Amino acid sequence: MEEKINYLEYKDLKIDPVIFTQGFVPGCDMRICGGQCCNWGVYMDRDFEKVIMNYETQIKDEMDEFQPRDSSVWFEKELEPDEDFPSGYAIGSELYISSLGVTQCVFKDKRGYCSLQVTAVNNGMHKWEIKPKYCIMYPLTIVDNVLTYDSDHSDRLDYCGRAHEENFTQTVFEAMTEEIKFIMGEDGYKFLYEHFNTNYKKKIQIEILK
Repeated sequence: MEEKINYLEYKDLKIDPVIFTQGFVPGCDMRICGGQCCNWGVYMDRDFEKVIMNYETQIKDEMDEFQPRDSSVWFEKELEPDEDFPSGYAIGSELYISSLGVTQCVFKDKRGYCSLQVTAVNNGMHKWEIKPKYCIMYPLTIVDNVLTYDSDHSDRLDYCGRAHEENFTQTVFEAMTEEIKFIMGEDGYKFLYEHFNTNYKKKIQIEILK
């Protein structure tokens, strides 16, 4: 019999308490992992493709010599029904073979950087303005309207995945402050922080000292 999870709720979103206890590395660092989590591409809302394509020329300018500059191959052709996206449909970014012979997202360059984020920064926008939400969120994800830990993705990663607890220095919640604020807003983050501080922080500190 599966253990019942007592989800926290904020507005219309449920929050899995695993985010308050699951360990994670100090933060995403492309210099260490090379953007390994980008190797499988990402699903985004169907309508977000239009947001990206508004900056087609600028994105091409930021791509390296190995990335496909033909925008007709940037996205999968078929939509996936998915109620976790506002439109009810998701579309995936396509993959290509990098200079190292590795399959990865079309928007990941040879440095491990996201061309969408680089484009935003170099054009005076917020760094995540044209980056799909689920790229921003990792190791968090939303499944069936529940904000939770992306364990499936994590299990495939060498540095920050669950198989490498020796690299963990804090919880997912503590590591993802900026990302949670971007997704849920300042009030949403404050709500979660107060819950974490009251129910988890002291317990975790005691465990660390043992």
